[in-house]
Amino acid sequence: MFSNDELKAWYTTMPVDLDWLEKPSRHQFRWRLPNDRWATLPRQVSHEQTLRKQFAKYAPRDLYISTSAWLNPVDLPRLKDTDAPAPILLDHLVVFDIDFRPFCYRRLEQARSVTDGLLTWLDEHEDLTLQYISYSGGKGFHLVLRDNDRTLFGTPEPRLREDLVRASRQELLQRVLDAGFDVDTTVTADTRRIIRLPGSLHGTTGWCCTRISREQLRRPLKTWKETLPKHQRAQPMKHWPIGFKDIRKAVSSTIKRPFKKTTAPSLIQANHAGTPPKSLSMQMSSQVVGTKGRSALMAWIPERWGEGQREYFIKTVKEKEWVPVFQFRQGPHEFILIPRAIPTPQLRKQLPQLGLQRLSTEIGSLGHYWVDMSYHNPEDEEQNSELTFTGRLDDSDETHSKVPWSATHLEALKRLGVFVEAEGEIAGRPEPAMRIVTKV
Repeated sequence: MFSNDELKAWYTTMPVDLDWLEKPSRHQFRWRLPNDRWATLPRQVSHEQTLRKQFAKYAPRDLYISTSAWLNPVDLPRLKDTDAPAPILLDHLVVFDIDFRPFCYRRLEQARSVTDGLLTWLDEHEDLTLQYISYSGGKGFHLVLRDNDRTLFGTPEPRLREDLVRASRQELLQRVLDAGFDVDTTVTADTRRIIRLPGSLHGTTGWCCTRISREQLRRPLKTWKETLPKHQRAQPMKHWPIGFKDIRKAVSSTIKRPFKKTTAPSLIQANHAGTPPKSLSMQMSSQVVGTKGRSALMAWIPERWGEGQREYFIKTVKEKEWVPVFQFRQGPHEFILIPRAIPTPQLRKQLPQLGLQRLSTEIGSLGHYWVDMSYHNPEDEEQNSELTFTGRLDDSDETHSKVPWSATHLEALKRLGVFVEAEGEIAGRPEPAMRIVTKV
């Protein structure tokens, strides 16, 4: 997106932020060049001017710093290189990366809310000291903290020390996930991880990775978004990931006539003249709107499921109190919806065992997943039939659960002609997240 000259101009006028570091010389610095190649600083850095001198030839498209501090951060061997002498780990920052794709205001505001909630939870449950909070320059935020317990860093054997620190961070990460916070699971426990350096430019969006105050984090993004530094050619931050112009363009290019709303419990369907090469599909998100890291479970039952998988699914959701399970049909295809606000990390962990691996993968990528509200198969004659409510898959009247109802998906059921008397806690807002996509 940016030329080398543009990047050099940025770093000539905009200082990178090392003020939060006690000893920058203990950290490794790496950056991605404009040609996508990587460079690692071959020397230790004591102050910001030393680092910027390294950009004389090629300025970084993306600039990173190690989350670990080392006795010698230069020429670190790979973790799997057991033949090389083990590096001496002096410290490891506790880092949480909260990203909500894609890059847009609404998703970033959601990430801000989750980050704020996570920081409050950490204050109450963990012995950590906040180092800084930063906007990443892209889709989310970083929480960087110090572990007040220094016991593990006194382990004499270097390799064992790193292993113990990594295991301790993994336990902390699991506690955070169990508490329902949707964080990047690849960052916190990785002692060889690098993160964006505050003051550096995000090479894709053109927004600057910027330290923010705790008071800013508590306030809605709209009150301080305009204070964030960015390149003059930075990507505009759309309010929604897909706007009305995008929908209008998609509609006009794929169909002759507009959508028509059928009677409940059918969904919005498209009337096509002939068989076009593309079609539009209405999708709904699993996200419980207005909550921090909660999702409902909804899916098209895979055709490969046998009776054994079906029985296991029903048994599992009953044990976890993820009931009721509402069942719909479109021709031979079955659709299920569980209107419970399930902690997203728990759902992601369980989905592969339930035979729904693809949805788990999408949660890992997006923080939620999208589901077609009509079965999509261009060669399927049942494609244009209505989605019809057929009853409960779990074949019971039990609705007791410690898991809150999802107001978002209770409303979705209502729009499908199914009214639920929800007794107990209700989470979120009755505002299903919907989008229109083009299917090939």
